[in-house]
Amino acid sequence: MRKSRGFTLIELLVVVVIIGILASVAVPNFMGAQDKAKNAGVQANAHSVQMALEQYGVDQAGVYPDNGNFYAQVIQKVEYMAGGAYPKTPWGKGPQTANVVPTVTVLNGQIGTADGVNNGTFIESHYGAVCYAVSGSASDTYTITGIGKKASKAVVVSVLKNN
Repeated sequence: MRKSRGFTLIELLVVVVIIGILASVAVPNFMGAQDKAKNAGVQANAHSVQMALEQYGVDQAGVYPDNGNFYAQVIQKVEYMAGGAYPKTPWGKGPQTANVVPTVTVLNGQIGTADGVNNGTFIESHYGAVCYAVSGSASDTYTITGIGKKASKAVVVSVLKNN
């Protein structure tokens, strides 16, 4: 009597089912991990912008630039921001361009402009943006907001204030 070598069809089906179950659990967790890592990159970029802004504030006796002059006075100056540009976004779109959205607010969990109107173009195309808004009459307080991504929606991942 010959002894056959190999696996039976039932054994192969059991292995395939187990691999399928493991893959169905692992793939969604992996996809979420990529967004989390990129959002951490946005937080680091926001911190870099804040450090440049604080250096500017030290040089200007505690006064920060207004919204319209922030890019020219802080970001484009090599002595404040390395390379004279925003850091590259984690989504591979290159450096952020100037003044993506001058001010950003969150209303009922939605990202919008200062007037509260939801800006769809911003949400769809600027994951990784770092936005600056000065407040206070003497330009002595500011907010830096980092925009990340969760699933297919833009989310605020970093809010840095000096007040």
